[in-house]
Amino acid sequence: MKCSELTGTKPEMLTDKDTIAHAAKVMADASVGFLPVCDAGRKVIGVVTDRDIVVRALAKGLDPAKTSAAMIMSVPPITCLADAELEMAEDLMTDEGKARIVLTHANGTLCGIISIGDVIANAPSREAVHTLKAVLWQEARGPRAGAATDQPLLKDLPVVPRGLEADLPHTSESVFSGGHRNTGIKEFPS
Repeated sequence: MKCSELTGTKPEMLTDKDTIAHAAKVMADASVGFLPVCDAGRKVIGVVTDRDIVVRALAKGLDPAKTSAAMIMSVPPITCLADAELEMAEDLMTDEGKARIVLTHANGTLCGIISIGDVIANAPSREAVHTLKAVLWQEARGPRAGAATDQPLLKDLPVVPRGLEADLPHTSESVFSGGHRNTGIKEFPS
């Protein structure tokens, strides 16, 4: 299956002149958290995520109405050719630990976006699960990700080491699975 078979015909995008206020509006209207940034010729030059807006702009006090998306975008963008096989996109997601990548035509212009959800819905289950684990591990690591001071940072490990899941810090007070959890919080009638 070709990557281009999984993308719509007109993906949302930003220009290098758009403000982060405009980026946030496009994200809200389209219910997305990831937008490619393109130059005047629609060549992909970077990407802006909802996290970029919060961490690189709002947390630093930048004015959303005056700051261009190009000033906070992530570069270089992780791209894959639209006519590549889905397996190539999966490998790229796994290697880069990215849940979304940009699809481009051979000339570098925007074609679409492929997400981990697209992979899960369309790839053979064994490969999709491998890709999902790699992406989720990458996103969950954080700066220390529970590693003790004298241990290597988990961000330096390419994959989740076997048995490490049990060593990650957690408390039974904050982690539960299914059913009803009694928190001791009183509910007031509305």
